[in-house]
Amino acid sequence: MNILRLLIVGTLMIFISGCVTTGEKKSDEIKTVNKNSCATPSVKSNTKGQEFEATQIRCLPGGAIEVTENYGVDPEIRDEFDRAVVLLSEENYPEAIMLLKAVSGKTSKFSAPHINLGIAYAKTDEMKKAEESLKKALEINSRHPVAINELGLVYRKTGRYEEARKLYETVLSMYPDFMPAHKNLGVLCDIYTQDLDCAYEQYQQYLKIIPDDEKVKMWVADVKNRM
Repeated sequence: MNILRLLIVGTLMIFISGCVTTGEKKSDEIKTVNKNSCATPSVKSNTKGQEFEATQIRCLPGGAIEVTENYGVDPEIRDEFDRAVVLLSEENYPEAIMLLKAVSGKTSKFSAPHINLGIAYAKTDEMKKAEESLKKALEINSRHPVAINELGLVYRKTGRYEEARKLYETVLSMYPDFMPAHKNLGVLCDIYTQDLDCAYEQYQQYLKIIPDDEKVKMWVADVKNRM
């Protein structure tokens, strides 16, 4: 059976975390993933009358997360999707968008093309289109942690902080060890809403999963100094 895989690579394809910093500047990138940070419960979800196994997440070498959706797919569609992934890795967002739009129009089963499309739109500052694409992904799989997390980033970037927080909390209620959501929620509370108790708690949760992240340790110290 052919499958589509959604690859989340720190500085290449998909930007899913709260922040990485040099000095005091914080951005929306993540560069490393601890091999133990990807465990998620195997649950079932029912969307549009279809029962399917929830998104399976595993870590790959080089700091990547692989999200697999198990459906039969035409090899031509798979090849187009793979080419789009390469374009995203090269930061060729306009061409990636064109190809992902074509792929998403050829299959209604997969959320991955819509997620990648949403991320590509966000990288080109087309936030309305990014939101629409991510919501389409969630219509297909309402429990997809990456789709929910990415939509949270779109909400944060468009100033909807409470909505973003609710989405991060939704991810963590389903996938308590989904590290990017802990980090994103920590950054939201730290930088955008000044909820230092929340920021401290989320950074600490993140460090339980990735204890060697020195930048987040610095953020924890900074938050403690401001509490």
